[in-house]
Amino acid sequence: MNELKKLYKELNFTDDFMFAKVLVNNPEICRRLLELLLDIKIKSVSVPEKQKVIEILSDSKGIRLDVYVDDEDGTVYNIEMQTTLKADLPKRSRYYQGMIDLNLIERGAKYKELKLSFVIFICLEDPFHRELPVYRFENICIQDHSILLKDEAIKVFINADGDLTGVPEDLADFLRYLKGEAQKGELVQMIEQEVKKAKTHTGWEAEYMTLYLRDQENQEIGMERGLKIGLEQGLVVLINSLKEFIPEEEALYQAIIKNEAYKDTSRETVQKYFR
Repeated sequence: MNELKKLYKELNFTDDFMFAKVLVNNPEICRRLLELLLDIKIKSVSVPEKQKVIEILSDSKGIRLDVYVDDEDGTVYNIEMQTTLKADLPKRSRYYQGMIDLNLIERGAKYKELKLSFVIFICLEDPFHRELPVYRFENICIQDHSILLKDEAIKVFINADGDLTGVPEDLADFLRYLKGEAQKGELVQMIEQEVKKAKTHTGWEAEYMTLYLRDQENQEIGMERGLKIGLEQGLVVLINSLKEFIPEEEALYQAIIKNEAYKDTSRETVQKYFR
């Protein structure tokens, strides 16, 4: 437990747990961050939802969103923190936007009721390797770039590794902060103050420990299942490779259990795959 306490105290804004806590519990920081990242003005935001789960159908793949926000106009903002670069990020942004739309529109409602929505990924590494600090995507006509689809589904990737030349100072300060550099700028200082406050919150510390232990347990279960599946697949390969040279089932069984990895294999299991 002492190690977990130490781990909690070492969290920073880029850790999912801390990121969500800061934005959920200080809507003003959330509002100002959205204004900074999107270069827009927002009067107010609703209380953000941390780790909002969207599951449209029981047999479909749901999503768990880091922070989900509405503003006074009904515009929806989903903000995700990405500490590692994942190759499927563009496809994930597409899936997130689709699931958000399905969640927004009720069965039988009209398409015009869909609200303007932003899916925002804050990345510590450059997702497109062009050194842009901000990548914003909207659907346009390939033949005539002046024609916008105007489906109001916008995807934004913030790149902490981008070239800061000519970038507004507040945004540059924030991007440097994400990379662990000096805490400059009013918004950055507000965020850091909220992070420090969160580290003294015993209830959140206990929540983090519970989630961390649960995740560790799930990882162990996953590893055990993976190992079991891997051993079973390996056994099938071993049986198929040996039975050509050892056609007798019992002799094959005796040969297999001499292998340390399969010493506890039952005769019934060998019989299952032998045939």
